[in-house]
Amino acid sequence: MNSFFKPITLIWAVAFLSCSTSHGAPLPAALSSEDGSEKKPGTVKEADDEEYGGTLALKPLGDVPDQAISTASAAIRDVYGWKVVLDKKAELPQIAWYKPRKRWRAEKILAWITPRMPVWADKIMAITVKDISTTKPPHEDWGICGLADLDGPAAVVSTYRIKKKLGKLTPKERKKKYLQRLRDLAAHEFGHQLCLEHCPNKGCIMEDAKGTVLTFDHSTSMLCDDCKKILVGRGLYKTK
Repeated sequence: MNSFFKPITLIWAVAFLSCSTSHGAPLPAALSSEDGSEKKPGTVKEADDEEYGGTLALKPLGDVPDQAISTASAAIRDVYGWKVVLDKKAELPQIAWYKPRKRWRAEKILAWITPRMPVWADKIMAITVKDISTTKPPHEDWGICGLADLDGPAAVVSTYRIKKKLGKLTPKERKKKYLQRLRDLAAHEFGHQLCLEHCPNKGCIMEDAKGTVLTFDHSTSMLCDDCKKILVGRGLYKTK
């Protein structure tokens, strides 16, 4: 990895999975546009900035559905109490394209977005619908759902793999499961950005996926008490 980064980068990785479809009602999101105005009708109004733990810039790479953006935003707000502001859309950087597997290298995306973090943001997360990958020994190119710098500025999440292996459900049920996976994925990667490593407690949102997207499906969508204590100890989590 480029020495620009901290030495530890955490991933939520899954092997290649068969395709399926997806659904669900949009989750409310504390989401503003870059100029501070509301992104679109229907999103909840921002509270005062002092109520938030920090500001995350959420940057779409390529065309990303509004519902995916609002779902990821809501996850960060609800689990960690951070403000999420929509950054300018950009195309995926060509430097990250991995031609042999026809997908995008996540660590190169992190290298590209980190110096582009807005001055008003404390951290940045990219979101894309495209397939992403990284090196995970012994695999030179391993497909993943997300990648984040541990206790660092940047993360990237992809909706590509969480749409797979949704099971024999109705279209409505499949979409609901997909959106829940996306919520947990965004919260998981942001947890790494705040300093959390993979958690051994089953059901914790920081549990290691261990190579399968199905790990999402038994998540409690919450931090366990052990992970909360770590964040509280560093002043990164406000108890309610």
